[in-house]
Amino acid sequence: MDQLLFPNWMLFAGFYLFLKIYSPTRLYLDNIACLAIAAMFAIFLEHTYLKLVPNFTWVVSVVIFAFFSSIPYWVSGTVGSVIQQMLLLNEQSVQDRRFTDESEALAKMSSLLFLMCALESGAVFYPILDLINMSFESQLEVGFEDLFFLIVDSLKMMVIVSGKYMILMLTITVCCGYIDLFFKKASLSLFVTPNLKAIVVMLLLNLWFFHDQFYVFEQMMEKMGYE
Repeated sequence: MDQLLFPNWMLFAGFYLFLKIYSPTRLYLDNIACLAIAAMFAIFLEHTYLKLVPNFTWVVSVVIFAFFSSIPYWVSGTVGSVIQQMLLLNEQSVQDRRFTDESEALAKMSSLLFLMCALESGAVFYPILDLINMSFESQLEVGFEDLFFLIVDSLKMMVIVSGKYMILMLTITVCCGYIDLFFKKASLSLFVTPNLKAIVVMLLLNLWFFHDQFYVFEQMMEKMGYE
């Protein structure tokens, strides 16, 4: 009853800030849901089970840990965004609604696919469980150095994965340009080039895109310490 009347406000603040910063909960939970979950933890996590009393330093550590846990979700859409920009590389692609509409959906789909993998494996809940367990045992041991190197390593991996799409899209654009010149005299370039480019892009995406997203998910979870 005392916990209901006098909850641990530091514990409440830590969990609320975590839910508002951690990318999946920030995007898909509203303020009321975050308040309710944080209040539940503040009320039902009894002092007798806590080896560490939450204080201001613990709240700051939780904020850093929330940024650390959100990095995979921030960079997961990089491949889709790179493909989107490469599809809109020339004026012909911009005028073709198949590229303007579907490329925007592709950029969003890469992030959603990563989140779907995290939900299926339960990895999306691991940081919350770690936060609860760490609040029982010790301070969260995530520093700015760990945060920096995780961001750098993640961006390196995304550059490598996205690099082949950049090369392929440039190659497709150049080849389609030559095809466009070849068919221009026969007045077929308006029909041949956009359709050919769309077919090639769709084949490549079906062959590589989903596989690469699964690979990115596995690598990011390993970097986070989850297997």
